[in-house]
Amino acid sequence: MIKILLLATRNYSIEKIKSLLPPGVQVRSAILDGSPSIRFDTAFSPDVIIVQVDNVSRTKLYGLIDLRQNEAYRNLPLLVIGEEMDRNVFEQNVIPGSDKRVNSFVPDYEIKAAISSIIDMRMMEERHILVVDDDPVILRSMRTYMEEQYKVTAVRSGKLAIKFLEKQKPDLIFLDYMMPEMDGISTFQVIRTMENGKKIPVIFLTGVNEKEKVMECLVLHPQGYLVKPVTKEAVLTKLKEVL
Repeated sequence: MIKILLLATRNYSIEKIKSLLPPGVQVRSAILDGSPSIRFDTAFSPDVIIVQVDNVSRTKLYGLIDLRQNEAYRNLPLLVIGEEMDRNVFEQNVIPGSDKRVNSFVPDYEIKAAISSIIDMRMMEERHILVVDDDPVILRSMRTYMEEQYKVTAVRSGKLAIKFLEKQKPDLIFLDYMMPEMDGISTFQVIRTMENGKKIPVIFLTGVNEKEKVMECLVLHPQGYLVKPVTKEAVLTKLKEVL
């Protein structure tokens, strides 16, 4: 699911842009009111930023200027909607990134097209999936299921997963529930203490469908679980639901 951070100088503009968004997206919004920081749920990690600028000034942009200085948001696809003069003020004050622009006076269908374009830009970026399982057959199957659409890294133990996460940050982790030495629950708990692992979606892979075992997974609040043997359809469907 694509997550959109929607920013505007007026509440009316936020509601107008929301009405033009495609179905199935998750949205958080905030007003550009000159505050030094933009107030939104920091647990929400947007994929795309849409900004409506109307009679804007550098002062009103302070929160966005601060946000764009954060490396986590600097290269996110961003769509600026506004008149040419307002877009120029934006460009003069906000650190540039993967930005697109559209005039606010064009018909709604052109704004919708621009929004679809910026979402497509994000979706075409290759997502990185980490699979952790001690069974090499499962690892091969999971890689085969996903490699046409995703970058896949496969490791055979929780310890190797932790070592990997010390250097890289995948977009999602499939984690086997039962593994020798360091099981899935222990691995999950360590991942959540790591800077690179605090917010990564985790989906458990379990070979048992017993209620007690499933509850042991769910009490940790992962993004879901799949019962092995898993099918390609189940894996790809779960990815689309979570990402």
